[in-house]
Amino acid sequence: MVPKDYIETITVEVPRIVQVPFEIEEPKAVFETVTVDEPYVIEVSQDYEMPVIDLIDVEVEVPEEMEEEVMVNVPVEIVVLKERKIPVSYEVPVEVEVPVEVDQNIVEHRTVLEEVDVEVPVAVEYEEKIPSPPCHWHTINHSHDIRVGLTHTHHHKDN
Repeated sequence: MVPKDYIETITVEVPRIVQVPFEIEEPKAVFETVTVDEPYVIEVSQDYEMPVIDLIDVEVEVPEEMEEEVMVNVPVEIVVLKERKIPVSYEVPVEVEVPVEVDQNIVEHRTVLEEVDVEVPVAVEYEEKIPSPPCHWHTINHSHDIRVGLTHTHHHKDN
């Protein structure tokens, strides 16, 4: 006969560590080329006509009053030509530097956030029940259906 202490079985649950694939998203810096049109000022020559005043000789007839003693004593008007210089305007081409807006391409590097899949092993715990050890080798006949020479366990309700 088998002692009662040996017949009872104690089942202990032992945790087990299993590695499971796990994805973590890590940010990655990606540089993209961005073209920006930015105006800048350059100096160019531009011709335009500017008025200039020149004095030229012009003959103008201006009446001049003269008194002469004539027998009749009547004043007589005589037309006298007198030269005078008067201003005359005409246009002359002049070069002037004028600022002009010109588009210029500027390349700027900007960081862009891009998602990258990274696999990192993460430990996962599973609880696995260990089967009860056999209570004894069968060399005796049982009331339940067990063959001689095999092992079996007795499952108790408190487990």
